[in-house]
Amino acid sequence: MDFKQIEAFVFVAKYKSFSRAAEKLLLSQPTVSTHINSLEEELGVKLFERLSKEVLLTEAGEIFYPYAVDMLDLRERAYEAIKEFLHEISGHIRIGSSTILSEFILPTAIKQFKEKHPKTYFTIDVGNSQTIVQRVFDGILDFALVSRKIPKKGLEYTPYLKDNIILAVHKEHPFYTRDSIFLEEILNENFIIRELGSGTRAAVEHALKRKGYDFDSLNVVATVSTTHAVLHSVKRKLGIGFMSEYALKNEICSDEVIGVPIVDLVVEKDIYLVHSKKKTLRNSVKQFLEILKHLKK
Repeated sequence: MDFKQIEAFVFVAKYKSFSRAAEKLLLSQPTVSTHINSLEEELGVKLFERLSKEVLLTEAGEIFYPYAVDMLDLRERAYEAIKEFLHEISGHIRIGSSTILSEFILPTAIKQFKEKHPKTYFTIDVGNSQTIVQRVFDGILDFALVSRKIPKKGLEYTPYLKDNIILAVHKEHPFYTRDSIFLEEILNENFIIRELGSGTRAAVEHALKRKGYDFDSLNVVATVSTTHAVLHSVKRKLGIGFMSEYALKNEICSDEVIGVPIVDLVVEKDIYLVHSKKKTLRNSVKQFLEILKHLKK
């Protein structure tokens, strides 16, 4: 077997799709299929079940997967060891992140890092906390910035920063001209909410529970998967919604959407750095984390 086959296997397993794996690897789909077929023939087992909508690992594939990830990781470490010997920081850094951090913090950190180490390159996987943590656990990502601690043995969470969650309202809403509102006033409003697995949603659920309210107390008209979807739904007057104060401050909304404080409901979201304790962080990753830590100050 060779690394092209291993890469194809890991990417198909990760994205559950031959076409998406080919896109990410900058290969044709037939080439990815050939790599997988050759690997299956060499191992003498079927690694994937080709279903109508997605591709899933077989039992043999599940067994082989962590070894395949380790092989790719070992290759990266070998390259980096030589580069360190030559006093050069280079290679691939794979990061998981929420939408907000991927847009407003990571680009600045990456720019600063690449100015010092131009031979590095980055992959940023964006998703909700639950999905991203699983990818760190699976060894696909070097580390991630997430807003929920998902219990998984072997992962280490370090507090990074706090983000306030505020109520976003559009300019024609009665709350728009208010300096503040009370919790009971929002219960009959139409809400756009984040999906299950979202750190923002979990923070709101927890805050409401502390006040004796169930999340179902909200009149939900739409569930969306990104902060931008919440923002644009509010702008189009579909309803109001909870979102990151950090995101709203960085959005150019032309005053179409503002954040209104809820006097008797404080919602805060902790952001964590998470990585696997089973893997020693490479030098390039450690140095990038130092830049991230400096940016939050």
